[in-house]
Amino acid sequence: MADLRLVLVTPEKTLFDRPVASLQVPLFDGGAGVYPGRAPLVGRLGAGVLRLRGAGGESESYFIDGGFVQVKGPVVSVLTNSAVECGQISRRVAQQQLSAVLAERAALDEEYRSKARRIETARRRLQAAGRE
Repeated sequence: MADLRLVLVTPEKTLFDRPVASLQVPLFDGGAGVYPGRAPLVGRLGAGVLRLRGAGGESESYFIDGGFVQVKGPVVSVLTNSAVECGQISRRVAQQQLSAVLAERAALDEEYRSKARRIETARRRLQAAGRE
């Protein structure tokens, strides 16, 4: 079975371009698993954990914050606003970020929607803290 090639890109840099056996991506409305031979896909990413299994069976997890995924043949391209290894997320800092967002006030509908998105991202980051 042929491996996939994962290309993980943020606005600042290409984090990596390497073979993987499989991966799971957080979509804005759920999630998707990608294995060799998967049908083509373009999807909008949400905030959550990108899990990948390397060709040797090792696993890695990254917290990503939105963007897009494209599966085209054996190449999976993940373009995201940010990506951090889950093991490098401080639980204390993630809790502080969540507390700060919860303390914000929202007066207008758009401010409320923005706050709700930031709360969900902060909660998912806190859940991802310490993984890996």
